[in-house]
Amino acid sequence: MVRRERLQSENAGTDSNLLIKIFHKLEAIFRPLKLIGGLLLLLVSLIIFASMLITMIDKMANSVCGAHCGFLLGKTQIFNPINWLLITTSKIFPIDYIIYLFLVLLFFCASVLGVATIGIRFLWITLFKIRRGHTTPNAMLMATVLLTLMVLALNYSLTMIVAPNYSTFGPQTYCDRPYKSPDENPDCSHHHSAIRRCSERSDNLVANAVCTPTVVSTFLNRISVNFPFLGIVNFWAQFAFLGIFFIVFVVMLFRVPKLDEADLDGDLREAEEEGLLASTGRRFGATWQDITGQAKGVKRQDYGAVSGGRTAATGEEIGGQGGEEAGGEAGGAGRDSNW
Repeated sequence: MVRRERLQSENAGTDSNLLIKIFHKLEAIFRPLKLIGGLLLLLVSLIIFASMLITMIDKMANSVCGAHCGFLLGKTQIFNPINWLLITTSKIFPIDYIIYLFLVLLFFCASVLGVATIGIRFLWITLFKIRRGHTTPNAMLMATVLLTLMVLALNYSLTMIVAPNYSTFGPQTYCDRPYKSPDENPDCSHHHSAIRRCSERSDNLVANAVCTPTVVSTFLNRISVNFPFLGIVNFWAQFAFLGIFFIVFVVMLFRVPKLDEADLDGDLREAEEEGLLASTGRRFGATWQDITGQAKGVKRQDYGAVSGGRTAATGEEIGGQGGEEAGGEAGGAGRDSNW
């Protein structure tokens, strides 16, 4: 009980310095903004979930080759909100880059937070726990490997599922009009209705000459075509991700957060053990200094010296007094022997 009260006081900042107290005060003041930010992130997560589900359904219904090429989608047939938002904002530089960067950071930070919350597990068996100040080196190494694999998964999800058209061709367009001459491209300056967006299913020769896919999309498409098994695994893994997200989302809506008292007591016990070990080390150091008679930071050869001249004079006086005392003792010894 005393341990928990001390931890509660430390979290409240009562036993901390001024900066930590100010930080806790500001956190309490801006807590409504924190709540609003959490609701906005929840809304964004639901929109991303809907966009991924729409793309998966579109791939299953309108794939050019089905399972033989990993359900590649030449052109989106169903409206995708994230894909539409990125293509629309690409007209104003660099809003689309900022939104895409936000999506990448959202996925990555959510992955890091998930690993830190549930720890490193094999199915339901907990192997390591990620705790502040108490994470073992093995857990850090495993977490690094998992985050590296998560980055590889994010490359596929963001490029092929979340925003497939934008990640493949971006805002590129072409003019869908016949050639005037073999050396000149068609002109759509007066025919805006003939402007088409680039897609992989375009049969126009102008589109093949003008539209350039991104390196990441080309790499992933070639893997899906040359290794269909990997394409199928990646495709159905996205369904597994969406299913787990939906289950966890529904459970967390009705589940009341609980404090893990076992981990809390374990952290407090380890903190006390570290304090006892530190105090034991200090006691051993003091005992060794008492045995050797030398304290740290004090030089015995110059101890008590004020200046060189005064020290020499003091030495001469001590030597003279010692000589007189030795002479007196010798004289007394002679008288005693004569007696």
